[in-house]
Amino acid sequence: MISRIELKELASHQLDDAYFVSLFLNVDPKQVKPEEWLLHFKNLSRKATSTMQNGDKASVAPDIDRLEKYLTDHPDGLKRGLAIISSTSKNFWWVYNSALPFMSDLVIKRDPYIKPLAYQIDQYQHYLIAFVSGEYVRLFVAGMGELAEVTDFYHPTPNPNSLRDGGSGDMGEQRAQRRREHTRQILYKDSAQAIEKLLLKEEIKRIILLGTDKARGHFKENLSEALLHKIVAESQIDRNSTNKEILEKSLPIMKDVEYQFERKALGELFDKAGAIEGASALGLAAVLDALQQGNARKLYVMTHQVAEGMRCTKCKALSLIVEGDCPYCAGTMETVPFIYDHAIQRAIDQGVRVDLLEDAPDLAKVGGIGALLRY
Repeated sequence: MISRIELKELASHQLDDAYFVSLFLNVDPKQVKPEEWLLHFKNLSRKATSTMQNGDKASVAPDIDRLEKYLTDHPDGLKRGLAIISSTSKNFWWVYNSALPFMSDLVIKRDPYIKPLAYQIDQYQHYLIAFVSGEYVRLFVAGMGELAEVTDFYHPTPNPNSLRDGGSGDMGEQRAQRRREHTRQILYKDSAQAIEKLLLKEEIKRIILLGTDKARGHFKENLSEALLHKIVAESQIDRNSTNKEILEKSLPIMKDVEYQFERKALGELFDKAGAIEGASALGLAAVLDALQQGNARKLYVMTHQVAEGMRCTKCKALSLIVEGDCPYCAGTMETVPFIYDHAIQRAIDQGVRVDLLEDAPDLAKVGGIGALLRY
């Protein structure tokens, strides 16, 4: 799983005298045969370089050759999606194997093309999954179609027959029950502390709670209000479920939660259009202006938006196609492809949360992009 921190690091790379070649391939064995990967790559690279000047084409030739050799050698560790970003002249090489397939694409530009990665991160937020019973708690991090078990806590409840308290009958059973409850509280307290640390370390804001109704109820009694507010869904699951079954149970839950958050956020975006405080910006021109001013706090972009735009060679301001000098510093403007992707990368550089949407008719009417503003 790739994190937002890693994505921000990728977005920070930008070259003035060289190119990045960013390759995304669908290598899902159920959809694409291994012998087709190289053919897809060759077709993509031929199309991407067909409009380049001879000098620029020569500068990326080592990257194209390097990618071709990598694919020819049939790399290990492939899952369903393969992402590679290369800049041979700058000694940059980055490979990522995704549990989710990518739409095959190859993009050549001055900075890494990260939109497919941003989309996967947005569509598959990292969740903490707590699988609880009376004797154990297992903690997982799930996201981007994968599940990783982080840690587990196990405190077996005392066996009443092994309690040497000399008690018998109802009084003995009551003492045994108190000891079981005490053991369970220690288990839940230890795991709650681990959850707080894990949420902070992984920058996770959402928890899914799995287990029986009884176990989940007892577990929540030991959680702080802050942790309770982060629980976005609960579900029953068999205590003997495998990791694969836990992931299969969690994926549709996460998808539904994300859909509900998106609908709520889009409503806020349009409700605040034109507001004096906490306003929003709708349309590409308004969003680019907000990014230039550092005034965006959350960006919404439809996934398939593509257009050319302009970038200042001096202050790097982004704008629509305009004549004349930069409106911010009077520097020279240059045409750049994929202006929406530049906006996404600028937002990530500024620490702005980016949500990419598949279906948003109201947003499509205003150019497929909008932002909530800081002030």
